[in-house]
Amino acid sequence: MEKGSGWELFWLLMGRTSSLLGLALLVPAVVALFWQEPEAWLFLMPASFALFLGVFMMWMGQEHMRQLTIREGALFMVLVWPFMGVIGLMPYYSSGLLPDWSSAFFESISSLTTTGLSCLPFDRAGLPRSLLLWHTLMSWLGGLTFVSMLVTVLPQVSGCFGLTLSARQTIFFSPVWNRMSQSVNQGVSVYSGLTLLAAVLFWLAGLPPFDALLQSMLTISSSGGSSVASFMFYDNVWLEVAAVLAMVISGMNLLLCWKVWNRKSFRLLWKDTELRAFLLIFLLAGMMISLHLYLMQCYGWAGSIRYGFFQALSFLSTSGFASAGFWYWPDFDRYVLFLLVFVGGCIGSAGGGLKVVRLLVLLRMARAEIHRTLHPHMVVSVKMDGLPVAAKIVGRILAFFFLYLLIFTLFSLLISITGLGLLPSMGIAAGCLTSTGSTAALFGIGSLAFLPDWAKFVCSLLMIIGRVEIFSFLILIDVGVRMLHQKW
Repeated sequence: MEKGSGWELFWLLMGRTSSLLGLALLVPAVVALFWQEPEAWLFLMPASFALFLGVFMMWMGQEHMRQLTIREGALFMVLVWPFMGVIGLMPYYSSGLLPDWSSAFFESISSLTTTGLSCLPFDRAGLPRSLLLWHTLMSWLGGLTFVSMLVTVLPQVSGCFGLTLSARQTIFFSPVWNRMSQSVNQGVSVYSGLTLLAAVLFWLAGLPPFDALLQSMLTISSSGGSSVASFMFYDNVWLEVAAVLAMVISGMNLLLCWKVWNRKSFRLLWKDTELRAFLLIFLLAGMMISLHLYLMQCYGWAGSIRYGFFQALSFLSTSGFASAGFWYWPDFDRYVLFLLVFVGGCIGSAGGGLKVVRLLVLLRMARAEIHRTLHPHMVVSVKMDGLPVAAKIVGRILAFFFLYLLIFTLFSLLISITGLGLLPSMGIAAGCLTSTGSTAALFGIGSLAFLPDWAKFVCSLLMIIGRVEIFSFLILIDVGVRMLHQKW
């Protein structure tokens, strides 16, 4: 693709992403120098490379047509993740902690897609502080990239697939560059504001300011993981309360948060059907797990409530934090946690999963079909928040649901080729697809360093597919097939 070939806006988007990544790499470099760590040099060359590429790509896109095409949008949504992953792996690879490219790429993609899985032979808490900071920054930037695509590229490429149901906000979707820039600024403002709010909560719970900021960045981006250094290490009930509040915030619709802030009306939160359903699922799952833990005499009543509700929200929001050794829990509780990751948070959040509003539409569609079967002449429509859902949107959500389960099944089979059992393979596949790496820990799997190189690349691909909402990936394949067909 050359300058003036009709891909100018794609180059501009990639260039800005590369420049942002280059600037982010300078942060751990400067901090490492301040901390007098020898790892400072690990970030300087990747930063220079990313900034150079960013300037070059933005030059390629300076004569853009100011309107995003579907081809450009699909290509950007698919390629931006491996592009960021290649740049992000450089500090890991250069440090020697991950000596092969497949492990370093997996580690980078896992951070950027906020999955939380790791190929390190030890817990991430054992990393040098500058590399630990880089992991946190990549996770936060990955969530920010997803939010930016959510309000700009995704609606143009995939027709939202349910996003429009909860997008009756003050953020407008448009392929025009000026409007896209305005939407990005609004989305970034909400994302950054919620991160600072979560940091204040963690600071009030007792964390030092810097640690509180890092923890908030991981929580709002839903990039937890079952690291024992997260909440099991602290064993602080007030810190867990702060985390619960932060995870509720991370699971909320960012577009709704912008509307609440813009109109200064917190009543809008409770009026939102999806948010009420999200909280109801959290409460019901937390009650089931807590009661079963108590009946199985795993903990006392206080411990059962404390750990049951925390883990239920952790998996539902796809954060995956651990406040207890849930991998030792009875099968019933682990199965509930496994199912929760497929639900996910609200559709405008940075988390993964199918999203609550899509499942609500599917349930209401099933109820409507039952009524239509019993009463053939009855006119039945699916409604959300009192407004009818277009048949086109219902069809897209059905297709999305089918493809989601199909991809989960196929990749579970692929991973099982490595010799893993069925349940561990499903745990890894579910973790990669829903951006909840802790599902692997449900079946006793910590590090994935034992996987062969091809399996690490397969898992990386699955993490990317889960982040691009599947249809963008399929659109890009279709465009490629058509181009090859025209050529030959």
